[in-house]
Amino acid sequence: MTLMVPVSKAKAKLSELIRQAADEDVILMNHSTPAAILISAERYDELIEELEDLRDRISVHERSGITIGLDKLMAELGLVAD
Repeated sequence: MTLMVPVSKAKAKLSELIRQAADEDVILMNHSTPAAILISAERYDELIEELEDLRDRISVHERSGITIGLDKLMAELGLVAD
């Protein structure tokens, strides 16, 4: 679940929002537009670890020659890029 809070109200209850971020993401809204997101340190670490794992996988595939660029793929399929 995600909680959305206006920045103007977040200032007054930052400690409470930090506690809530342990259970759910908190989106700070500025004029109805997402301005920042509060997440727990644990969730942040998990996201960073997942990102690093995905980058490693991409690197392995690129080195193996399994992947090709979009332009080459489209040319092989006879498609024209917009």
